[in-house]
Amino acid sequence: MTREIGSEFHRVLPDIGHGLSYPISGSLVFSGRTAIETVLKEIVGARKAILPSYCCDSMIQPFRDAGIEVEFYSVYFENGLKIEIDIPRNVDIILWCNYFGFKMSMPDLSEFHGVIIEDITHSLFSESPYHPQSHYLVASLRKWEPINCGGYCSNVNGKIYYEPTKFPPLEFVKLKMAAMELKKEYLLDLDKEKKLRFLSMFGESNHWLAENYSGLSIDPRSKEYLSTVDIKKQRRIRRRNAEVLYEGLKEKAQFLFPIEDMDCPLFVPILLHNRNETRKVLSSEQIYCPVHWPKPDGCVSNLYDQELSLICDQRYKEEDMERIVSVLKPLL
Repeated sequence: MTREIGSEFHRVLPDIGHGLSYPISGSLVFSGRTAIETVLKEIVGARKAILPSYCCDSMIQPFRDAGIEVEFYSVYFENGLKIEIDIPRNVDIILWCNYFGFKMSMPDLSEFHGVIIEDITHSLFSESPYHPQSHYLVASLRKWEPINCGGYCSNVNGKIYYEPTKFPPLEFVKLKMAAMELKKEYLLDLDKEKKLRFLSMFGESNHWLAENYSGLSIDPRSKEYLSTVDIKKQRRIRRRNAEVLYEGLKEKAQFLFPIEDMDCPLFVPILLHNRNETRKVLSSEQIYCPVHWPKPDGCVSNLYDQELSLICDQRYKEEDMERIVSVLKPLL
């Protein structure tokens, strides 16, 4: 049978390196949502925030849970990624988001006298992961690695005072570990029953994480994994895999970013008018490419219906990228 590409991470031991280095000393928490929640506790009296119109609902929810009104600034594609920030006078917080590990410039926000939070989830492995105008940094760590959970937050100019110290429940950790272990077994024998089981287990753990993110820290196993993993090796693999995708698809694909802007890609995003149909064909070939993101309420951007994230992570080799090209190219 064909080798599966994409979907959830399976359990692996890390290639030993110097571990994940963080741009600013901060706190390791349960998830990206927890990171945003933790930072919002540091900001006294905030009533209104402006977020990118192209984002994940998990980025919005902590603001709403904190009782902070949310508006959106425009992010869309028109001969390249366009970002237009028009800041109402009563806004206390701007959330800036980097996309997919490609180089992006933050506009001059020197006239804004509120707080700038930068979500560096996608730029975490980049050479320059954040912008100097930012006051706080947040990130989800589990997008990059096979860990049970993980988020990061920091104060660029100080420390985090409201750091969560409570570990996630052992039942959650065991469920996530069992799901990753079962997927590892499935990849060896391709037993369909195992696939149904691990998909159900991942679904259950992800649902729990989304509903119970508040006030939790990262679990010890995930923290240990991140402290030993070989990030330099993973950067090389991701960059080379992305280069294979760009080279193989350059004549036909509409890339969200030019290859010259690539730093360390989380995915390689392309735009398709028939995205959903194309994604189904890829899935039939066991190539599981996610979309970013399901459209949250109140957000308007043409990217939600057109973006497809091509897999390029450290689990895969150049021949896997060539298989993606061979299946996808005739569909473009």
